[in-house]
Amino acid sequence: MKLFVIAAGAVILWILQGCLYHCFWARGLKASVSFDRAFAVEGEHAVLKETITNAKALPLPILHVKFQMGRHLVFVDSGNSAVTDQNYRSDIFSCMPWQEIRRRLELCCKKRGYYTISQIQLVSYDLFFSGHFVSSLPGEASLYVYPKAVAFERLAIPFRNLSGQILARQALILDPFETQSIRPYESYDPYRSVNWKATARTGSLKVNVYTPTSSWKVCFLLDVDSDRIWKDEDLTEEAIRLCGSYSQTLIKEGIPVSIHTNGPDCITGKCGYLEYGAGTEHGRSIMELLARIQVGDASHPAMEQILKEQADALLAGSGSMIYILLSPVRRPSMSRAFASLCRQSPGSQWILPVRPKEDIQLEQNSSFSVFPWEVPYDHS
Repeated sequence: MKLFVIAAGAVILWILQGCLYHCFWARGLKASVSFDRAFAVEGEHAVLKETITNAKALPLPILHVKFQMGRHLVFVDSGNSAVTDQNYRSDIFSCMPWQEIRRRLELCCKKRGYYTISQIQLVSYDLFFSGHFVSSLPGEASLYVYPKAVAFERLAIPFRNLSGQILARQALILDPFETQSIRPYESYDPYRSVNWKATARTGSLKVNVYTPTSSWKVCFLLDVDSDRIWKDEDLTEEAIRLCGSYSQTLIKEGIPVSIHTNGPDCITGKCGYLEYGAGTEHGRSIMELLARIQVGDASHPAMEQILKEQADALLAGSGSMIYILLSPVRRPSMSRAFASLCRQSPGSQWILPVRPKEDIQLEQNSSFSVFPWEVPYDHS
């Protein structure tokens, strides 16, 4: 009889606790993940913070917290993660009543990108592990990984070349809205520069002396395409790093910068584009765009097509614009399309990522300068 009572009590307890967990296991249960910063740079470490809250009297003896993110964010402690097409993480917790658990996971940012955690999956069990319960919560964690900077010593030659072009041409274009001084008229002065008020006041012809314009702009044309049998993504990634470092250098000099690329933005799905701008906020926008650019998407248009389609818009005001093409592609059609674009903007540059000892054959053109950029093989 006692055995029967004990068995019946155990069955009733098993049923009651099963019903109790089925109804209330998720009540007061919260889980969140967040990064300790908004952005990092390739090669740096960041921290992912996990927070689990069990705000009820019901204990959860085992709670699995699962989520996934980009495979190029690698946990230093990889015991609970598996890396395939994504980085899959599964952590196990034991949550007592009214308990909050916080955990910090260090990770290494192996590659630039925009990484998000959009969903967290929770799996738990009752006291006898006779049933399991599953719930999903939205995740709001995101991290920008900027392309790492290239050595300024290597950028010095194209940068000095560009600075010299701007300084040499700056004095040749005058700003008609900015008067520097007034002087007597000379025979070579155009009549449109005559200051009639000063002439009437002094009784002799006077002309305005205008200040040189400083409204120079630089448009970066970033190509993520490849003309090789085996696509060498390292060359494309180096072009992206160059775009980031070069643009930040120019912004520090107060030169407005624009970005136009045939690489799709992972958020909008459209080719990446940023209008001209300068200053710290614009510099950050450039780095965020470069982090979001997708490489390896066969659906993107060729850079020649973009140059042809956008030629009218890009050439507007090209007298004060310089173009910098960043592309490992060496097709003759690319050289011709870029030369056509730069016809009214001498001083433009083509920075060409290449492998060591690679034979470079390009159609020579006086509209732009070519700077080969050697990218060593990664033997790690």
